[in-house]
Amino acid sequence: MNRRIRKKKDKKITEAINGLVFIAERREQQRQAAIRQFVKRCEALYEQQRKKGGIDAVT
Repeated sequence: MNRRIRKKKDKKITEAINGLVFIAERREQQRQAAIRQFVKRCEALYEQQRKKGGIDAVT
């Protein structure tokens, strides 16, 4: 295989890998955002229940 063709193939492979990495990073960011949102909701629910007296405060 000549050098020019190999270089084009390598470039395409690199672009494909970079695309997959980008997708994986984006999914991880979305996962972490969903976890943070879930934790916030749990904290809000806990506070709401604690104020009503439904949950004993753990200290």
